[in-house]
Amino acid sequence: MVYDTNSFFRGVRMADESTLPRGVRALWHGPETGRRGPKPTTSVQEIAEHAIALADAEGLEAASLAAVASRLGLTTMSLYRYVDSRDDLRAVMVDVAMGPLTLTRRSWRRRLEEWAHADFAQLMAHPWILDVHDPEPPVGPNMLAWTDAGMGVLLDAGLDPQTASSSLLAVDGLARHSAQIVRQYSVSGADAAWANRLREVVDADRLPALHAVLTAGALEDEDGLETDLDVGLGLLLDGIAARLER
Repeated sequence: MVYDTNSFFRGVRMADESTLPRGVRALWHGPETGRRGPKPTTSVQEIAEHAIALADAEGLEAASLAAVASRLGLTTMSLYRYVDSRDDLRAVMVDVAMGPLTLTRRSWRRRLEEWAHADFAQLMAHPWILDVHDPEPPVGPNMLAWTDAGMGVLLDAGLDPQTASSSLLAVDGLARHSAQIVRQYSVSGADAAWANRLREVVDADRLPALHAVLTAGALEDEDGLETDLDVGLGLLLDGIAARLER
């Protein structure tokens, strides 16, 4: 089965009385109609795109409501006609930045690898996403479609719903942690500098395991940070495969 997030939320209908924040609601349904007041001069999608551009260039804090409004030639207060709050804006930003996902590979293992690498790639393209700490889990169309695609892979493989949910959370957590580590330690030469410092304090008597790894040069691999995702993912998928064989 191929999961295409472009089609996941077609035809979705929600009750008139929605508990969704205004911006997220607009991602699902488009602009609100029948509201009193001035005619809309922008859209949630356009607001998100400007906010993403600011965050990509200068970091998450640069994408304030005031800064986004300035880019659009609007007042800050006018943005509240499109988003309810800063948290709503950030939820919209993340959903739009993550974008749609299409899984093309056949086996459950290859599809889940594809899912994890796509997740990692989007986080690396928009690293500020890692700084967004939503007070609630995401409910935007793209984010839920990503979840549906990953859940679908694991359910098709034969996992029960609870195990599938926990497994997908572990895969997403690995992708996020890998992206965070790359972001934090990707400065050229950082690995070598760290290894040199370790050599000053690590010896075989006090820290034998760390000394063995350090001596093997495993902590100085310039490509290691990114390949760590594949190593960790392989271990996770091996565990899922073992569960399926029980």
